[in-house]
Amino acid sequence: MIWEKAEERYKLIFNVIPDPAVLLDLDNRVEAINDACIEYFRDQVPAAIIFGDKLPVDRLFPWITNELTYFLSINSNEFTFEREIECPKGLVNFQIRLKKILDPYDIHQNTLIFLNDITSAVQAEKKVARARDFYLTLFEEFPAMIWRAGADGQFDYFNRAWLVFTGRNPEEEKGFGWASGVPEADRERFINIYAEAIKGKKAFEIELRLRRYDGQFRWVLNVGQPFYSLEGDFAGFIGTCYDITERKMQEEQLSYLAMHDPLTGLPNRRMMEVVMPRLVEQTELGVNSALFFIDLDNFKQVNDKFGHVIGDELLIELGKILKGQLRDGDLLVRLGGDEFAILLDGIARQEAEQVARRLMDCVADHQFTVPGESFKLFLSIGIVLITTKKAPESFIALADSAMYQAKERGGNQYVIGS
Repeated sequence: MIWEKAEERYKLIFNVIPDPAVLLDLDNRVEAINDACIEYFRDQVPAAIIFGDKLPVDRLFPWITNELTYFLSINSNEFTFEREIECPKGLVNFQIRLKKILDPYDIHQNTLIFLNDITSAVQAEKKVARARDFYLTLFEEFPAMIWRAGADGQFDYFNRAWLVFTGRNPEEEKGFGWASGVPEADRERFINIYAEAIKGKKAFEIELRLRRYDGQFRWVLNVGQPFYSLEGDFAGFIGTCYDITERKMQEEQLSYLAMHDPLTGLPNRRMMEVVMPRLVEQTELGVNSALFFIDLDNFKQVNDKFGHVIGDELLIELGKILKGQLRDGDLLVRLGGDEFAILLDGIARQEAEQVARRLMDCVADHQFTVPGESFKLFLSIGIVLITTKKAPESFIALADSAMYQAKERGGNQYVIGS
């Protein structure tokens, strides 16, 4: 099954994340847990989780309950906090990031939990926070990017790792010179957060892009901690930066794969199930829509004769052909195998039939080619008009049934279900 392959790819990407990661459903049950998480918390992860059972996250990680509850109650898509946790590796400091996976309508679908091991960085920060100027030399060879700012908020020290990363000298970076390597939108966010941190003399953290020596912008996590003089007076901030570009890319890819087919890049069944209720609801406003279920006639023979690699290439090509016949706002979905679906928003029966005929004609007229041979493919289309408010699943079942009726009548035609 193509859908199973998509799930396998999703899990593969999830598992190669080097730090612990957990995927929750909307009931806060664990849907997936990666290999790094099992390694860090092997004594806490029951075998049932590994074999696919869903367990409440608070049974595995009770220490996340309060922050998770707070995160789900606020109007924010991300939330980050730090926690020292006892695990088989000993006491580990984690920077814990909660992220909502949203559908195209910004509706929460899943929650991702990333646990970034920052133990070494925290230990370094504690050392730096107790230091004075003469201690800064200890951090010249430290691999993390370290900076310091005075009580006035002006940056006055950058270690060697920072300067190697930016390719600039200390004089260029001092004050707010370093911010010239930050895009304007990120720079404004930093200034606002930093101003609040100075006012409250409190720790802060922010993700922003910073230009590297080669001109490439990299995502970094910038964490600042206040430090004090021996007399207890506020003396400024000590901070560290971590390059999190790969993690950001992995997060985006996970969010994308949750709603898209990895072969064709088209939205998947889950996306259709998210969009359908919106179309059903708007029937009460007098706006009608249509759902197409599409199947390629005799595609199995193509796969059997030429193999699945050629078959996959043809499905990609077919997706592009179908997409080219639709409006920008129409949703083309790959359901799996050689089955597709289309959601047409704001369309009447006559227009829907015109679209169906146009799709069949453009595919029937197209010459599909493989090495040494060319042939034609045809479509069977089931159509259901979304004109009343009822369960989305009933429309899906009607469209599926109409599509099979079209195939049973010989294919290369459409049937309107009712």
